Amino acid sequence: MAKIGLTNFRYGILTEAQDGTPSYGGAKTSAKAISCNVEISNNDAKLFADDTVQETDTSFSGGTATIGVDRYDYQMQADLLGHTYDSETQNLIRNTNDVAPYVGFGRVITEMVDGAYQYRVEFLYKVKFAEPSQEDNTKGESVEFGTFEMEGTVARCGNGLWSVSQVFSTKEAAITYLEGLLTASTASTTDGE
Repeated sequence: MAKIGLTNFRYGILTEAQDGTPSYGGAKTSAKAISCNVEISNNDAKLFADDTVQETDTSFSGGTATIGVDRYDYQMQADLLGHTYDSETQNLIRNTNDVAPYVGFGRVITEMVDGAYQYRVEFLYKVKFAEPSQEDNTKGESVEFGTFEMEGTVARCGNGLWSVSQVFSTKEAAITYLEGLLTASTASTTDGE
């Protein structure tokens, strides 16, 4: 398997039921995907007895997701960071009292396996993004494209869910599945193609 592409970032505001079941208000489209780096942290505990390891715990404890997009999308910023976007004036208004919501976040990864394309959906059930730093440079002798990155904290839902992935034979089916995760009344999985 060779990963050869990244497309179709989708996100949705998370509502978590008392039993920890996640649901979302619908799939939203962000700016175009450039990069996505998910780093997972695991518990690393060992119980020693009689001078040897008797028990270990390497379970999921959290993580970070860093996404790169092609443009500074004000609506996406407002959604992911709890800011206000005034579409009439096209102003992004930031306030110190703004609170970033938890969101579900997913993407489609294009892969080649045995000479055929396949499309893998990777979805994180619960992510909270943080205000990004801003770095701007003047134009030099040659043009360098600047892009935009945001980092979020990956957490698990109250019912233990933190991620789901599935492979599809067509990109359209992968996108439909990803958007379905964000529009279902409760996030669930279905069989792939």
